[in-house]
Amino acid sequence: MPGGGVKVCFFIWGLRAAGAERVLTLLANTWAAKGWEIVVLTMERPDQKPFYPLAPSVAVRPLDLLRDSAGLLSGILNNVRRVRTIRRAIAEAAPDVVVSFIDGGNILAVLATRGLGIPVVISERTDPSRRSLGPVWGLLRDLTYPLASVAVFQSQAVLAWFPPKVRARGRVIPNPVPAPPPPGPRSGGGARRVVALGRLHPVKGFDLLLPAFQAALAEAPGWTLDIWGDGPEQASLVRLAGELGLGEAVRFRGLTGDPYQVLRGADLYVLSSRAEGFPNALVEAMACGLPVVSTDFGGAARDIIQDGVNGLLVPAEDPQAMAAALARLMSDPEARRRLGAKAAEVVQRYSTERVVALWEEAVAAARA
Repeated sequence: MPGGGVKVCFFIWGLRAAGAERVLTLLANTWAAKGWEIVVLTMERPDQKPFYPLAPSVAVRPLDLLRDSAGLLSGILNNVRRVRTIRRAIAEAAPDVVVSFIDGGNILAVLATRGLGIPVVISERTDPSRRSLGPVWGLLRDLTYPLASVAVFQSQAVLAWFPPKVRARGRVIPNPVPAPPPPGPRSGGGARRVVALGRLHPVKGFDLLLPAFQAALAEAPGWTLDIWGDGPEQASLVRLAGELGLGEAVRFRGLTGDPYQVLRGADLYVLSSRAEGFPNALVEAMACGLPVVSTDFGGAARDIIQDGVNGLLVPAEDPQAMAAALARLMSDPEARRRLGAKAAEVVQRYSTERVVALWEEAVAAARA
């Protein structure tokens, strides 16, 4: 394990309300508490504040690099400028190791550190077999990932997708699941609640969830669906809910900084994503003892869920299968209780202490 005095420079596109950002924040705060020096470089504007609170000792340096490109040539020039700016910022920070998150950020971090003699730990955060980067960025990923000192993946399935040169540097590190607070008293009566959390973006599949919930509600009335998150699809999803006649059975609740508080008030959790790496909200729902219905989203889906044992898995992009699974659990309180009891075991499998230790081993390997 690395000792005290390690200086880590994180690099990520931004510090919005999303899964990779939550993991970065947890690592940064944990290591800062150990006396490590932590710098976080982002591409965002200086006035953009992190969504998740960082320790006072963590230095955040926004580089203001998120300008749109007018075309291919403009895009190339923009990214050349980005790499130069990131390189200069990393050199000024003079860290012992750079830790980057998400595919585009990984590519830029590797390019920016060439020749600096600073090891780089890259972290893939989704399932690339289900998410195309396009020909140019895909080629850059193929060229840069083998140059990283260590490559972190969230599941064995994603690691296996990459070629041998990348797998040789690969380590599988799941996301941490902090232990939830004790449950508070629940009010009796009223509608039962299905909860979903995630960015309102096409990859999250909320456009599939709404018709699936409508069909399930016809089989098991008296339930509501709360969707937590924001994003570019909000207006179209609200419109779709209206067209489906869901009325007050569906509520769009906006962002939450305390997912456990939201989850503790739920009766059932659903994840409708087309693709994921290792979804935080899913395992946090399971940690709360909630029964879950999830798409088989690739990545760590089958590592997290044993179908019929600690949750229900349905094919991605299949609203009929999702509707059937939701209706089954909405109609069967004993099945909800049984699945929820087994689901809570994720707290032991993915404990914060275990996951942070794996990250520290990755940092130590990069520096060796």
